[in-house]
Amino acid sequence: MHVQFYLIAFLLSSLFFNLSFATYGVDVSQATSSSSFSCMVSNGYSFAIIRCYQSNGRVDSNAVSTVSHAWSGGMKYVDVYMFPCPTCGNAKQQVTDAVNNLRNNGAKYGMFWLDIEGTQYWYSSQSTNRQFATDLANQAEAMGQVVGVYTSKSQWDPIMGSWSGLSKYALWYPHYDGSASFSDFVAFGGWTKPSIKQYQGDVTLCSSGVDKNYY
Repeated sequence: MHVQFYLIAFLLSSLFFNLSFATYGVDVSQATSSSSFSCMVSNGYSFAIIRCYQSNGRVDSNAVSTVSHAWSGGMKYVDVYMFPCPTCGNAKQQVTDAVNNLRNNGAKYGMFWLDIEGTQYWYSSQSTNRQFATDLANQAEAMGQVVGVYTSKSQWDPIMGSWSGLSKYALWYPHYDGSASFSDFVAFGGWTKPSIKQYQGDVTLCSSGVDKNYY
């Protein structure tokens, strides 16, 4: 009887711990107002990840203002992510352009995430892709960025193969199962545990298009 009681108490306390320390956030790829971010904060979201570079090989012109709006809207943490253009060439210059656009305009942010997805954006050669990704990460680090990687097993494997060359960086992975939990995670690319999960994509929240995230 006592054993059963303690087991139930333990399970309830574990559940309470997990719920209490779950952190929810959003990522956005379009201009988002401070009022929308304020609404998100009121609904329990505390971090935002803003696109700073586009797959067409250009800096995102909305990045600086959207980062500022995230802060003024009350977000506790604000990161940026870069969607590179491998076939545009010159990975180092792409990173330089993305970072300088943010720096020169006074944007304040935490991590700099590299978005690796979409086989249509990458080369058919995995060795070429690996070198491009390495150049992205090395240049970002050289510019003082705290690097992370956004990708999934289904995207990583055809683009990079069994390569684990970026596994020293934090992993943010998508799996649209609607579950704010890491219980679904399967190791790949050298990563054995994730840092963030994107669990729901392309939804409207506080009149803005977002993806929902958890850690």
